[in-house]
Amino acid sequence: MIRILIVDDEKPAVDELVYMLKDYENVEIVGAFTDPFVALESIRQLSVDAVFLDISMPEMDGFMLAKILLKLEKPPLIVFATAYDEYAVQAFEIHAIDYVLKPLNDHRLLKTIEHIQEKLQQKESNFTTIQALLHTTQSSNKYSKLAVWKNDRIYLIQKSDILFCTTNDKETTIVTAKECFVTADTLTDLENQLDDTAFFRCHRSYIVRLDAICEIVPWFNNTYAVKFQGCNEEVPISRRNTKMFKTLMHIK
Repeated sequence: MIRILIVDDEKPAVDELVYMLKDYENVEIVGAFTDPFVALESIRQLSVDAVFLDISMPEMDGFMLAKILLKLEKPPLIVFATAYDEYAVQAFEIHAIDYVLKPLNDHRLLKTIEHIQEKLQQKESNFTTIQALLHTTQSSNKYSKLAVWKNDRIYLIQKSDILFCTTNDKETTIVTAKECFVTADTLTDLENQLDDTAFFRCHRSYIVRLDAICEIVPWFNNTYAVKFQGCNEEVPISRRNTKMFKTLMHIK
């Protein structure tokens, strides 16, 4: 039995896919959600083989959710179901096993279910397969250190020593408890290199290491700022990323 969960912010699209999948005797629908945050909490608690995931959703799009799902101990297979064809390359660069266009038809859906069944029957673990695909364009993730210049020398920084990274559009700074380093990398470059469960892009100008946070300070407009041991600077959590931050930090 294939345990499938559906995430799409449009209720009619969810209902249509539920209706179509009910014709498959080897499929069990364990959840159908229009809110990706609620879906994420359910996926963490349930045993899910595959997730049918829309891409264009407010607050947290399908790519953001997929990257979080990759970090679970037993990540589900991802099928992107979308009305747009321009995201296909990006979808497969992440790890998707299939990319289907709406409106779905019975013939195409059958091929997708067969593909899921084949993947689940493979001897090697889904986790290994997915992680290998994820790292094809992010090979630097396998290293525990970052190389940065300071005073005409190259220093190797342990990623686990980083408190946060920030940019002012002119330069990017990596802050540790002991010192700061300026790098030629953009914040997006660093985000790709730090793409694991430890780091979070909390603001367009900041990436934080979640384990380094020692205090969460309520801010205006229902947002937050965070503080780190041995560092006086408060780092803001943008309003756009507040809901995701609360989910990652298990704040009710």
